[in-house]
Amino acid sequence: MNIAIASTFYPYRGGIAQFNDQMANALKDAGHEVKCYNWNRQYPSLLFPGVAQTVSGTTRPTRSPEAPMDSISPNSWRKTARAILEEDEVDMVLLPYWHSALAPALRGVARAIKKLSPNTKVVAIMHNATSHDGKASDKWLTRRFLNRVDSCITLSKSVADSVAELAPKLPIKTLFHPLYNHYPKAIPSTEARKELGIPESAKHVALFFGLIRPYKGLATLIEATNSMADDTHLIIAGECYGSWDPYEKLISKSKASSRIHVINRFIPDSELPLIFGAADLVVLPYLNASQSGVTATAIHYNLPIIASNVGDLPSSISQNITGLLVSPGDSAKLGSAINNWFSSNHKSDSVKNEYTSIKESKSWTSFASQLV
Repeated sequence: MNIAIASTFYPYRGGIAQFNDQMANALKDAGHEVKCYNWNRQYPSLLFPGVAQTVSGTTRPTRSPEAPMDSISPNSWRKTARAILEEDEVDMVLLPYWHSALAPALRGVARAIKKLSPNTKVVAIMHNATSHDGKASDKWLTRRFLNRVDSCITLSKSVADSVAELAPKLPIKTLFHPLYNHYPKAIPSTEARKELGIPESAKHVALFFGLIRPYKGLATLIEATNSMADDTHLIIAGECYGSWDPYEKLISKSKASSRIHVINRFIPDSELPLIFGAADLVVLPYLNASQSGVTATAIHYNLPIIASNVGDLPSSISQNITGLLVSPGDSAKLGSAINNWFSSNHKSDSVKNEYTSIKESKSWTSFASQLV
């Protein structure tokens, strides 16, 4: 099959770019012809809350047939469609969707492709149905995009249900978020903790990882540290989108402030062996969620997970075996769950064995096969 993917790829950073790179490779490994079309400009600087959109030391893609898309230039949307269709006959165009700010551009590409080549199937890959921190206009923008595609793929049932509300007649297929297998091996915990400045007195280390946005519930986790056992430390590793001040104030008020270690910046893949090597447990205190790439990373490193019972997070957790589920926004229950997990002396072998079957069923090979 001849497949085109118009979306975010390296050198753009973040989970979606990583997902797209892995998806393209998996489809190529399955024997398909795959062409990738990157953004020339993804988010206008005024709309981007982070420090940088691209990997450190790189620049955004230059204007070229391989990277013509500009999120605020309608002319580039038509150029992208023409560039895609200039190649050999294209059977399917994949348009990953995760934020309503990109909906007009993706809709423009889909509309132009269907106008130029009605038989080419345009498929949306819906990471989210609306933006996590979105406004009321998000649904309207998403609906307009969905009205221009032939079908869609979702990675969780919760997103599929939301898409069905926005576009009741649209064919929907629900797959899963594949697990990553390309990360380097974790650094031994003693060595990792020493490098991060975590004292030897820390018997247990919990980790919050990823971009920091309000819906991810970091404030709830920081409040939960007030009830954490004295031998438990917390690592917060990720770039904050928005002001860090509210979190800093919560940390300063916490009884465990001296046991909270903050790395407030984007964490490249090369540092994952260090960050995840130092941790015993990953905490996802999300207030709402679709699915999470952090879950996939935790499973890769065989780390148990304590997560809010929202979205698709429960599908990757075997209660009391690979982790625990708690009510979202409840700091008392979250703190109790962290203490209970560490005091119960769960065996790492049990977690690893349980994850083995999950890794087989949620492989990129399986995802690529079901996608096409």
